[in-house]
Amino acid sequence: MRKGLIFDVDGVIIDVSLSYHYAIKNTAEKFLGMALDIEKIRDIKFKKGINNDYLATLEVIRTFDGDASLGDVVKVFNAEYEKLKHMEKLILSKEFFKRLRGFGVPLGILTGRPRADLKSAFDRFELWEFFDFIVDDDTIQDPSLRKPNPYALHFCIEAMELDEAIYVGDSLADYEMVEDYKKIYRKPVLYIHFGERVRPKGTKIVLSERELLLALETALQSQELV
Repeated sequence: MRKGLIFDVDGVIIDVSLSYHYAIKNTAEKFLGMALDIEKIRDIKFKKGINNDYLATLEVIRTFDGDASLGDVVKVFNAEYEKLKHMEKLILSKEFFKRLRGFGVPLGILTGRPRADLKSAFDRFELWEFFDFIVDDDTIQDPSLRKPNPYALHFCIEAMELDEAIYVGDSLADYEMVEDYKKIYRKPVLYIHFGERVRPKGTKIVLSERELLLALETALQSQELV
């Protein structure tokens, strides 16, 4: 049985709390003409399980009785993110991924990041060498089938030629994607949740690189993932 590990990027591999989160804040403030609390914005994004940050920004705007078109939001958001991307830092170290490589299993990425943003970050942090296959927000042609649609996970698993997979995410959208996958597709997938901003019920929750490494090693050694 060929097992593999698949990772989300934002909030798992890369800390975006000072980049994407503030891009949502700054963009929404421009449309609303008022100051917003960053924790309220994070609350809206994570508790409502909104994977796409453009849509999260729209939701914030509408929560505060504003309105905007998606196209206008995208333009402003991308400009704000460009100013902030240098604030990002690694959550999981390169040494962590070197250790995973020692497990002898394929590693993949399934992220909602646009390709240009992912390339910029992976170039900065020199992460390309660790991953065998990457699905970003531009990989799948039909936008309705992109993450968090379970088809995106199916696409990644099939492209990696896996019989079983472990997906590491940090959001309600990640958890729900895996649960929806299980209802449609036949291959076993174990979800491991990194962080405590939300705590999906019935999931393995880890709070540090060390805990995650142990959880992944244990899961890979298990005869059955689910």
